[in-house]
Amino acid sequence: MPGGTVLLRCSAVVLCLWLVGCAGSGQPSLMRKVQLYYETHATEEGGRCTAPLLEGVTRTQVLSDNAEQMVLDVSYYYRDWIRDGDDCGPLRPLRCTVMRECRGFAQRTFTIEKGQDAFTVVGMSGPQRGRPGGQ
Repeated sequence: MPGGTVLLRCSAVVLCLWLVGCAGSGQPSLMRKVQLYYETHATEEGGRCTAPLLEGVTRTQVLSDNAEQMVLDVSYYYRDWIRDGDDCGPLRPLRCTVMRECRGFAQRTFTIEKGQDAFTVVGMSGPQRGRPGGQ
């Protein structure tokens, strides 16, 4: 087995431990930190959805991992707490099911710095608030 494969598997084990959380240290889990970063910075659907919530993670993959930082690819389901398509009615029946706005599946890459005592999410791909054009 090549050394890189062993390192990646060890990184995945460490990631799983952080995803579960650090109950004894009082640190929130890494996934909770990813969720908070996403909900603070992200927009979806071309900037129409400005208050997305990360409702669930469908897949995570470690893209790179070294002593200073880790890069994660995260696939997820989101909805927007302001515009999640709840304006359905007799004149717009499809808005209650298939054509809901601000709900869906997406993917982003998160950059996490490894500090001595904790991990910190420092960046994310995709559209974000405060950037020209939401990018």
